[in-house]
Amino acid sequence: MIYGLVLVVHIIVSLILIGVILLQGGRGGLSEALGGAAVQSLFGGGAATVLTRITAFCAGIFVMTCLSFAYLSTVRGRSVIEQVPITLPEVLPPPAQQPDHAAESQTPTAAPSDTSPSP
Repeated sequence: MIYGLVLVVHIIVSLILIGVILLQGGRGGLSEALGGAAVQSLFGGGAATVLTRITAFCAGIFVMTCLSFAYLSTVRGRSVIEQVPITLPEVLPPPAQQPDHAAESQTPTAAPSDTSPSP
């Protein structure tokens, strides 16, 4: 329950941070694409100060949600290692006893013939 709430807050703050950072003036943000004057007409003459304060506030909330995730994940025990099922290696059964065919056949084997050429 609390994990889902922190997740929703984290996502909303992330999107707000993205928007506020892109609205800030400076080195080619979204403010230049809007004509530059759109941000000033939205927030007035002190747009830089307002956007800076919003960014700092959202960044603080973002850091708090990140720390909350770290704490909640250790409390819940959501480690990847703990989620892997433990499987013990299978012990192979001993090989089956093969019947001794040499003991069953009592017939002697023929001696090899001498194939060497005579002198």
